[in-house]
Amino acid sequence: MVTLRGTTMSLLRINYRLSRIPLRFIEAVLTRFDEQAPIRLAYEEALIEWDRAAAQLLGDQNADRRATELHRHTAAVRDAITRANSRRDHHGLILLDEQRDRFHRRRRQRQFEGIS
Repeated sequence: MVTLRGTTMSLLRINYRLSRIPLRFIEAVLTRFDEQAPIRLAYEEALIEWDRAAAQLLGDQNADRRATELHRHTAAVRDAITRANSRRDHHGLILLDEQRDRFHRRRRQRQFEGIS
């Protein structure tokens, strides 16, 4: 016996699968971008939320699996971005300290030469 709820859920699942067709096309285009490109990361975050909603509302295990895998990937990419930014900032601070030291050494040397 087919219930109204079962029919409704089947229609929703079909609509979700149909909505994934253009999303897959967009995803294929965006994979040509660097994986750290902001537009790609933003799209992937939206796709994660779309798949999570489908997983929760429709009980779609494939959507849940896709959301989990994509979340792992984007988290790793964002972590790599954070580490690279941290290294760059650290390197910048080292250079700034070196420049500051050179400035103070020259300043002291000029003061010493001016006194003598």
